[in-house]
Amino acid sequence: MILSLIGYSLLAPALAAPAGYSVNVASYEGCELSLGSTMSDGVVPIHADCYWPDVTIDKFRAVMGDPVKHADVFTVIVKSEIRRPASTPDGKALVYQLQRSKGISDREVLLWMNHTVVGGADRYGWTTASGEALTPADGNVKVERSDGYWQAAADPRGGVQVSHQLEYAPGGSVPGFLVHWFQTSGVETNLTEVHSATK
Repeated sequence: MILSLIGYSLLAPALAAPAGYSVNVASYEGCELSLGSTMSDGVVPIHADCYWPDVTIDKFRAVMGDPVKHADVFTVIVKSEIRRPASTPDGKALVYQLQRSKGISDREVLLWMNHTVVGGADRYGWTTASGEALTPADGNVKVERSDGYWQAAADPRGGVQVSHQLEYAPGGSVPGFLVHWFQTSGVETNLTEVHSATK
């Protein structure tokens, strides 16, 4: 634990918000969280850069590379199912998710998910499968947009460097205070859950 805290503190000065982003939370779970400018559809992109000295790249790959396991990692994801395996040339799998958060109706979404290597780092990305038919159950709401990735690379000091990007529009009507909560506490919860699952 002490070594982990030392690692976090040593890395903290090296982190910087990406171009076009401003730091929202300077230090959380070994991460720096930043918010981008509001996009044309009202989405505020979220970015996190982390150093996790207690995570191995192999464990990260095993957990984040399996979409079905995401329901075990994230409390907000109730169900994550592969509807169409990654058999196409672009390597994308069609994944269905049922998402649940306090205070709003359950959300349903179809996502294209894939694994790529970017600058030597493993990137597990997703984008909304807007061209695929999805009829939510009664009372549920279809997610308007969910695009992002989790990316990790082994660090020479041990552990991994992790980057997370998310652009999310929940669809339907969501109170402003819940949107603000997600941009802070909600993202922090996601980081904690991924960190815990990949140790």
